[in-house]
Amino acid sequence: MRILLRWLLILCVPTLLLSGTIGIAFNSLWVYTAGFAKYSSAAELEVSDVELRRVAQELIAYFNNGHQEYLDINVTYNNGQTEPVYSVNEINHMKDVKMLLWLDYVIALVSATYILGYLGMLWFRERVYVRRELAVCAWRGGIITCGVVIFLGCFAAISFDWLFVKFHEIFFPHGNWQFSQYDNMILMFPAGFWSDAALLIGLVGLVLGTLVAGVGRLSLKRLQPVR
Repeated sequence: MRILLRWLLILCVPTLLLSGTIGIAFNSLWVYTAGFAKYSSAAELEVSDVELRRVAQELIAYFNNGHQEYLDINVTYNNGQTEPVYSVNEINHMKDVKMLLWLDYVIALVSATYILGYLGMLWFRERVYVRRELAVCAWRGGIITCGVVIFLGCFAAISFDWLFVKFHEIFFPHGNWQFSQYDNMILMFPAGFWSDAALLIGLVGLVLGTLVAGVGRLSLKRLQPVR
């Protein structure tokens, strides 16, 4: 049982690091604005950069509003006309995206709770083992994080389009994720935007995994054997 609990703790490390990184990326205004600038989304939509930035801010607010079921964002185009930025199908897709993002939040919260609970239990029962247990789990969890990121990165490099389609087929079974190249969803978030976002999440996850593993390994070397 102790071995099982320890391995659950170890697996919670990459789960927390990666789910937390995804959650932060979805809430980072810089990720949106940098992608918009790179792919000229404002010019494609025929809106100003300021207006598109406001849309991104409202989108982030929608993702974190537990009481708002459907997205309701209007945009003012360069010709002065104001209309909803997304169609009904796009709004329904965003609802599914929000549900998936909240699932990511729950996974991160459960992982963090388990880590704190396990260490708290160990602190009260076997305080002498806390630092060593934390170091071991950090070392192994960081290695697993790096391994997962490298594996997924190599797989995505070979066939990102296939992975992108399969991901949507699994997590968006309603089939409302396919849009025309002229839809605002694609003009705002082209395929390159998501490949760049995935690369950024992978790099951050790799850096965090390396840091956590390094700290764990260094701590193990400094700790004296416990009788």
